[in-house]
Amino acid sequence: MDTWMLSKAIRAGSEWSDKDELLDVVYWGRQVLSLIIGIAFGVTSMHGILAILAYVAISTVVAQHFVVKYQQVDEDEVGGFWELAKEGFGSAFATFMVSWITVYSAVHQNS
Repeated sequence: MDTWMLSKAIRAGSEWSDKDELLDVVYWGRQVLSLIIGIAFGVTSMHGILAILAYVAISTVVAQHFVVKYQQVDEDEVGGFWELAKEGFGSAFATFMVSWITVYSAVHQNS
């Protein structure tokens, strides 16, 4: 993702002529968010299915909110709710799991 696309992503209500550009921003944003959530959950001792469900809910809601509310793009223009929900989900979930497990193991090593 180049700086031009990053500046469009940061600016609310940007014009997206190509839906793939917006989906790229969603993909990389989800990667960053997954890393942050994984670190936060690891430090705060979240564990089990509750942490996984919380991650899925947070990452899905944030992606939807970014596109629909912040960028003011109709979700149907980018393929609908499910297209946004699954955009980059697999690799972002892996990022979350690795960061969560690594940080949790490091912080709670002697617990």
